[in-house]
Amino acid sequence: MNLNEIRKKVLKEEGNYKLLKPILKFLSLAYCAIAGFRNKLYDSGFLSSRTFPMPVICVGNITAGGTGKTPVVESIYETLEELGFSPSIVSKGYKGFAYGPVVAKPNPERFGDEPSVYAMKGYLCVVSKNREKGIEFAFSIGANVVVLDDGFQDRRIKPSLNILVLDALNPFGDGFCLPLGLLREPLQGIERTDAIVITRADLVSSETLKGIQTYLATFRKPIFYAEQKFSHWVDENFEKTEPPKGEVNVFCGIGNPGQFVEMLLRNNLKVKNLFVFNDHHRYTEREIEQLKGFKNLVTTEKDLIKLWNRGVKAKAPVLKTKIAGMKEFIVENLRNVERAEDSVETRLAPAGISPIKRESVSR
Repeated sequence: MNLNEIRKKVLKEEGNYKLLKPILKFLSLAYCAIAGFRNKLYDSGFLSSRTFPMPVICVGNITAGGTGKTPVVESIYETLEELGFSPSIVSKGYKGFAYGPVVAKPNPERFGDEPSVYAMKGYLCVVSKNREKGIEFAFSIGANVVVLDDGFQDRRIKPSLNILVLDALNPFGDGFCLPLGLLREPLQGIERTDAIVITRADLVSSETLKGIQTYLATFRKPIFYAEQKFSHWVDENFEKTEPPKGEVNVFCGIGNPGQFVEMLLRNNLKVKNLFVFNDHHRYTEREIEQLKGFKNLVTTEKDLIKLWNRGVKAKAPVLKTKIAGMKEFIVENLRNVERAEDSVETRLAPAGISPIKRESVSR
């Protein structure tokens, strides 16, 4: 049983878990109060936020756990390249030991799982525990737009655009801050965003979606919908492969495993066994040996990268996200930023090409 399952049992007051609810509720109220007070210090100007000479697009969450943010980051990155910018993703590299700033490579122990997946796909990604230094470094090596991954709560940085990702399956974190709910801060924080992207809208009823829209309408922010589909499958070497056939054994360590399983079922796969680990789980040698005993393994890209070259034969679907209207929104808000094809400076690369040499990944 992972931590999220325990939290849900406490919320539902199942069995002896109900004894934990008063404690977790008190901690949640304290968490929200502290986060709210901190926001007020920034909103009032008592604490200052830093701006940068070139655009920073922050893609973040107001809840913990998986909201489908990573495919949104990838979609915005690819849109920027298509528009002729030279973007870089900046990430803290959660659970990676690299302090940075440094350009990520496919090494999850050093750079974290998400930056490693970005690097495997050829995206320019800078890992830095200090986001400000990471942004500075990205601009210094030739990027002219930064996509800040998961920086919505980092009030030290004032982005050019704040894009908030909400999961339609649980957009408001069960109504409580951590640890009883999933909110990272009070819902009033939505006021800071410039746009909202709702993921997995196709997985909820029209009534549920209408309720979400009604609440979000009070914030008067543009709302976009992210359509996520499996574009193709990759094997344990991250080579394109055929989708699995027959019954599959699924394992994953992500924030929202239920959504992943739902997408597998919608793609006509039959799940025989499901093994769920905590988000960003690091697989032990014992777990790896156990996984080797199963055939037709299916997992996520973030899990697959952590098992790269470790002898586990598995396949993962590659998610592609289409956000209707996002391209036009970016063009409208970054209209005064010089794009690569408009530049006469030799330091900038041709349209859609990062000025950083992307090293090929040896397999």
